[in-house]
Amino acid sequence: MSLSLKSGALLGTLLLTLASVNVPTSASAGPKPSTDTSCATTGSVDFGVDLAGSGWKFTTGDDPAWAAPSFSDTGWRDWTVPDNWGEHPDLSSYDGFAWYRKTFTLPVRPAGVTDSAVVAALGKIDDADQAYLNGQEIGRTGGFPPNFDSTWEVPREYYPADGLLNWGGTNVIAVRVYDGTGGGGFYQGPVGLYSKARLRTLAGISGTAVTRTQLAHVCAVLNRQHSAVAKGDVRGYAATLAPGYFHQGYTAELRLAEVKTLIKSGSVALTDSQAEVFKDAQGRLVVDTLRTWTGLPTTRELLYIDPRKQLELGDRSRFFRSGYASAAMNRRAQFNVYLPESYTRTTAKRYPVVYLLNGFNGSNIEWEARDIDTVLDKLIRENGLAETIVVFPDGGSGWYVDTSAGNYRSMIVNEIVPLVDRSYRTVADRDHRGISGVSMGGQGAFTLGLTNPTVFSSIASHMGALSLAPLVGTPAEQAANAGLRPLTLVAGMSAADLNRHRFYFDGGDSDEYRFGAAAQQMSTALAAKGVRHDYQLGAGRHDDAYWMPKLVRSFQLHSEQFRAHPVK
Repeated sequence: MSLSLKSGALLGTLLLTLASVNVPTSASAGPKPSTDTSCATTGSVDFGVDLAGSGWKFTTGDDPAWAAPSFSDTGWRDWTVPDNWGEHPDLSSYDGFAWYRKTFTLPVRPAGVTDSAVVAALGKIDDADQAYLNGQEIGRTGGFPPNFDSTWEVPREYYPADGLLNWGGTNVIAVRVYDGTGGGGFYQGPVGLYSKARLRTLAGISGTAVTRTQLAHVCAVLNRQHSAVAKGDVRGYAATLAPGYFHQGYTAELRLAEVKTLIKSGSVALTDSQAEVFKDAQGRLVVDTLRTWTGLPTTRELLYIDPRKQLELGDRSRFFRSGYASAAMNRRAQFNVYLPESYTRTTAKRYPVVYLLNGFNGSNIEWEARDIDTVLDKLIRENGLAETIVVFPDGGSGWYVDTSAGNYRSMIVNEIVPLVDRSYRTVADRDHRGISGVSMGGQGAFTLGLTNPTVFSSIASHMGALSLAPLVGTPAEQAANAGLRPLTLVAGMSAADLNRHRFYFDGGDSDEYRFGAAAQQMSTALAAKGVRHDYQLGAGRHDDAYWMPKLVRSFQLHSEQFRAHPVK
């Protein structure tokens, strides 16, 4: 189970009718104060054993026997974590399996520390991992061959079972890693065993301990929510949400519509485990919890509770991870959403949307690592850009086409676009809908934009693979999609059709994949047809250092498109 504080549990499909949901216009303080504190702890225990640094053992290859505590790893290489395979000559081009092991001693169990309160944090690992503590698997993230799934951007947080930790004695952690392309290994911490309070401190989240009365106040809210859901009582659950509730993209109306649909689908339970409560600087009571709705992935969330009334306030986050049951992908699909600064301050204004596509071996989660919400806030504020909702689909390594590897085109065009228009205050037309991408995503921005002209208007590519056809699927599927090479698409389109769009694209003159040269070719092809475009070739390689400073150029293009079509 992989968890993130930016995760938000989406409670089923958003394909719902909200008219039948009754949302209270006001909420009372609820029942009399409770003295039950069994749902959570104060979360004030500060504990940590840092496992980063030297003392690790490492080897390439793969053998399940290497997970056993009794296995002798004395013949393995001495190692330091976090690491970077690119800095080791024999690993810089290595793609395959490797194992890490470390033997360490835990102190005698500190007062107030329980096994269930300890998190095994393993930072970020490129690309997939499976972790063992004292011979027992404690979690895995990503996929190994033949179902390889890169999750290099996902923070690893695993929860050892009660009784697994050997307090005051020797422990062994073993981590099986698979790298599918580039990089490799542990590349970012923290790495260690920590209480959630210590992890919050490491993440820059501060707070103070709550009183027993405040803890009981929080438990009363959670218990009311659990009970209402178990009884199928939508109004009872609604009574726990504050007026103006907004949490991970959910208004009260949207949340209640989904709860109602879940309840109609069968037996549903809402649970919170390993919950800890603290008070933040605003005086809100904050619950750090592992929240589970029946049938949906467990997510680590921060819930905000009114300290005076038994009401959940919501986090009012403007950048969050979302998901839904995708028919196109035949699985649960994710996307991230950025909302501009004024979104939560008004209920009337509607906003244009830009879809920003990830590169190869990426996902929607990589934008969290880039703190893209902070970047976008600054770009809009300092450059006078149009306030815009930005959506980050999980493009995996699917090249944004429909193949046996996944129906990524259908997921985005047929599912996510209408889903976003139903869920957020968008201007739901092609004149106010742009698409951008990086590398593989830049190629996808061109292919999705040009082949869906009634859906997208402005198209932008940063160091995009404009000279390549989609490199995914069976040989027959790749042959069928060969015409989706952006340069080929442009060559076959009329100037009139091309001029329905606005274009921005760039590329570095030292791009190791020669995508800078591809950008030059695209500029020549468009210019030959008299198609207006904004093109930039600059000094740089195929990396964030090249393209991120140019994000302002692509959003200027989108802003020009949106402002050319004022909303009446």
